Amino acid sequence: MLGTMLHWFAYRYKIDQKQTELKEISYNVLGFLEFRDGTFAVVDDPEMQGKADQIIEKHALRDVENLRFAYVMNASTKDIVWSANSKGKPTQADPTYFLYFDVKKESASFEPSFDQKKPLPIDSTASTMQGQNKYTYSQEYLLAVQTFSLSPHGDFQFIAGLSLADIDKEMKDMRQKFAILLFLSAVLVLIAQMALSFWVVAPIKEFEDEVKSIEAGERDTIGEQYPEELIPVKNALNGLISHEKGQKQRYKDSLDDLAHSLKTPLAAMQNQLDQLNRIQIEQTQVNHGLQVFGAQIERMREIISHQLRKAMVTNQGAMLLAQPVRPVLFRLRDTLQKVYRDKTFEIRINVDEYAKCRMDAEDMMELFGNLLNNACRFCKDVVEVSAHHENNMLVLDIDDDGMGFPSENPSKLLQRGIREDSKSDGQGIGLAVSTEIVSAIGGKIELLVSPHVGARVRLHLPI
Repeated sequence: MLGTMLHWFAYRYKIDQKQTELKEISYNVLGFLEFRDGTFAVVDDPEMQGKADQIIEKHALRDVENLRFAYVMNASTKDIVWSANSKGKPTQADPTYFLYFDVKKESASFEPSFDQKKPLPIDSTASTMQGQNKYTYSQEYLLAVQTFSLSPHGDFQFIAGLSLADIDKEMKDMRQKFAILLFLSAVLVLIAQMALSFWVVAPIKEFEDEVKSIEAGERDTIGEQYPEELIPVKNALNGLISHEKGQKQRYKDSLDDLAHSLKTPLAAMQNQLDQLNRIQIEQTQVNHGLQVFGAQIERMREIISHQLRKAMVTNQGAMLLAQPVRPVLFRLRDTLQKVYRDKTFEIRINVDEYAKCRMDAEDMMELFGNLLNNACRFCKDVVEVSAHHENNMLVLDIDDDGMGFPSENPSKLLQRGIREDSKSDGQGIGLAVSTEIVSAIGGKIELLVSPHVGARVRLHLPI
C-alpha cells in the first residue's frame, strides 16, 4: 500500500511538472504567432523570428521522432495549418510526421486544457495526410490544447504535446524497485519472526531443562533469570519445591524433637519400674508408681500431639493465592493487648492493605503470633510492625525496644539444637518454629538491631 501511494504521488508530481512545461510552451510559442493573409506565421520581424527559433530549439519542438511537437490545427477540417517544425504550414512534400489525436473542441480559453491520449490510427487522420508514411505510436502523450476563433476563418486549436514514455519508464523502474523492496521486506520479516519465535521459545526450553534437572535431582530450585511472563510460574514452582522440602524437614525435625522429648518421661517410667523391682511392693508405693506412670503417659501424649501439630503443613499452602497480612496483625494486636494487659506498651502496625504474602492462614497466624508474642514479652514501651516490597518479596520488620538479641552470633537462636525440655522460662521455641515456617515457603528470617535499640526480626516472604 505504501508503494502504491508513493507510485501514485510520484506519477502525479511528474505529470504536474510536464503540464507546467507544456503551459510554458503554449504561451511562448503562441506569443510569436500571428494570422495574416489567411495563414499562421511567425511575426515578421528578424528579432522575433530569432527568439521564436530559440524557444523552438529550447523545447526541442523539431523532434523528428515526435517525442515533442507543437502545431496549429483547423478544428473543422483537421488540417495542420502551422507547425513548429517548419515554422509555417507544412507542404505535401514535407517529410515531417505528425500525430493526430481525438481532441475535443472546447470553447475558447486563455488557459490550456490538458489531456492524456494515444495517437489515432492512420486511417483516422485528415484526408490531406493519408498519402504520407506515418508512424503510429502506442505510448501516451500529454497534450495542452488551446482553442481560439478567428472569424470568418473558423476555429483553430493550438496543440502542444510531449511523450510520456520517459515517465512510463521511470514508473516501471520504480515498480520494479518496489517489488524488490517488498520481497526483501518479506524475507526480513520472516527472518525477524523466526528470530522472535526462537527468542520467545528459548527461555521456555531453558525453563523446561531446569525442571527436568530438578526431577533428575541435579539441582534444587529454578535459579536462572527469565522474562517477566515466566516469573510467576518460576516463583510458584520454587514455592512448591521449597514447600515440599520444608515439609519433609519439618517432619524430620518434629520426629527428632518427639524422640528427644520422650526420653525424659521414658527415663522416669524406667526409673520407677527399677525402684518397684528393687523394693518390696506395698500398696502405697504401687499407688505412687501408678500416679507417676499416669503423669508421664499424659505428658508423652501432649508432647506427641504438639509435635505432630508442628509437623503438619497444609498440602496446597505453596499454591495458595497471596493473602493480606494486615488483618492477621490487627487480630493478634487485639489479642496480645489483652494477654499483656498488666503491661503498659504500644503496638504500632505500619502495614498497608496491599502487603500480601503466599502462606497458609494457620501458618501465618502461628508465625506472626510467635514473633509478636516474643516482642511484647521483652519490650519496654513499643512494638512496631512495618512492611515494604523488595525483589518480588514482602519484607516485614517486627521491632521492639527491649534487651535485643545477643551481640555474638544472634543467628544461633534460629537453629535447632536447644531442645524443648531444656529451655528455661521465656526462651520458648517461637524463633525455631518461625524459621521452619518461613523456610518451608521459600522465605528468609533475619535477626537484626531495631531502630528502637532493641530486637528486630526481619522476614522475607514470597508474594
